[in-house]
Amino acid sequence: MIDRRKAIRLLLVLYFLGSVAIAVPLLVYTRHAGNISGTTSGKVLAAALIAMGVGALGAARDPWRQRLVIQVLIVFTALATCAIVYRLVAEHHRHDPAWILLPVAIATPALLACFYPRPAPAAASRDGRQDT
Repeated sequence: MIDRRKAIRLLLVLYFLGSVAIAVPLLVYTRHAGNISGTTSGKVLAAALIAMGVGALGAARDPWRQRLVIQVLIVFTALATCAIVYRLVAEHHRHDPAWILLPVAIATPALLACFYPRPAPAAASRDGRQDT
């Protein structure tokens, strides 16, 4: 059984990998990255994704002490999800590859919030255990 600490650490590592996987096509112009790749906005977004991913990877080492980073990841991902939904729905982009990202973009802030690190109970901290 995976405990809460291991779950958040796994989610943070996956956040890093996902951020890099999305950022690379934006930095290296590819046809399938949509009309934002190759633009200044695309490069800025890619830089933000890489920065968030690196933050997530660093937070995976000690989620309790880095919970502010996790809060920033939740807010950033939730706002980015809203922007993706708006673009896809309001601008009628039915065949945009961003639809593929939508389930993950919606699930990520929810999962990070569900597995948000909690302080260890007093008894557990005396035994040397952390966040169970």
